[in-house]
Amino acid sequence: MSGAITRTGLTPESEFPIQSYPDIPLWTENYCFVAYDPAAQIGLWTHLGRAPFDPTLWRELSFLYLPDGQRLVSKGYGRSETPRGPGGATMAFQCLDPFRSWRMSRDGGAIRTTVERLYNGMAGDQRHERLSFDLSLECHGAVWDWGEVEDAHQWGKLHYEQLVNVRGTVTVDGEPIPFDGQGLRDHTSGPRDFTVFSSHIWAWANFPSGRGFILLQLVVDGNLLTRAVIQEDGVLTAVEMHNSPVLTNRAQHADPYVLELGDHHIRGEILHPFPNGFDGPNDICIGFDPAVTATANFENLSQFEWDGETGYGHTERSIRLT
Repeated sequence: MSGAITRTGLTPESEFPIQSYPDIPLWTENYCFVAYDPAAQIGLWTHLGRAPFDPTLWRELSFLYLPDGQRLVSKGYGRSETPRGPGGATMAFQCLDPFRSWRMSRDGGAIRTTVERLYNGMAGDQRHERLSFDLSLECHGAVWDWGEVEDAHQWGKLHYEQLVNVRGTVTVDGEPIPFDGQGLRDHTSGPRDFTVFSSHIWAWANFPSGRGFILLQLVVDGNLLTRAVIQEDGVLTAVEMHNSPVLTNRAQHADPYVLELGDHHIRGEILHPFPNGFDGPNDICIGFDPAVTATANFENLSQFEWDGETGYGHTERSIRLT
């Protein structure tokens, strides 16, 4: 599949939370916003998704990546949704202008932990500290609309993504830190079942020239569902992905890898790892415990090299272990 693509099947109302919940097994709705400031070496992975046990309740997850390897993490539930976006107990996403501008904000407690602890266990209760942020997302490219191609693979019926610039302030333990970086925003809804696939990779990056890419590959019963696009001059072009850099064992998560997208070879390097896991059918856990998380997952902030140009983005990879 190749060729230039445009936004299809989406309206401004597609940006906002769904107001009726279909009676479909494992139906959910998710917003995932990720951002990285390479100068400050600080990153954020944030997620607001409808709770698997109650679609009126939003499950919030926020992971702050600090340059010294420490992580500030939080998971909670709440109902602060507005007509313009989802909201949980301490975090909210607000659409200011559909497909152009969003705001992500948070103010609440978080647990300080390390990559090593998360690799070897799930985060438990301990002393909390304040973590807040107020960031604006300015969309700078086309919207990648997956349409309904994922139905059979239980990743979501509505699914679209967009590269963004992210600016604002992150405040850690009372200390404000200016943030000026890049990111991606994702909105999905439909059935989601993490037990269907054995491994996957989701990766994306922004480059100073305006170039970028986004891809998703799922391995289901040994078969590949793969979609990939590159962005140049604000235009998305679908390209073939010729390789499959998914994990074959958990220890590979921080290894460099190569993406073969159309005629392009893009080298990825993991900068800031984050081990976590999936508890089937569609819960996300902070850290990994094989007694709970049958699928090991990694949310790794990454650096990419494409034709001599350096860009930054994200590598999400999982492997089902039981």
